[in-house]
Amino acid sequence: MENILDAILFAVLVASGGLGLTSLAMFFLATPTDDSEVRQRQRFEFSFFGVAGLVIMFVMWYAIS
Repeated sequence: MENILDAILFAVLVASGGLGLTSLAMFFLATPTDDSEVRQRQRFEFSFFGVAGLVIMFVMWYAIS
């Protein structure tokens, strides 16, 4: 019970890392659409959430150590 904070930080680390990596994968593997505005918005959202997820993962990793 004394390491409950580390367990919570680890859960956030795994969740944000998984979501960040899958968002970056979707950035590269997303199906192209005919509308360039929709494609640009999707690529921006996927890249933003991917990088944000990885940043949160590294912050949690630093907080645990």
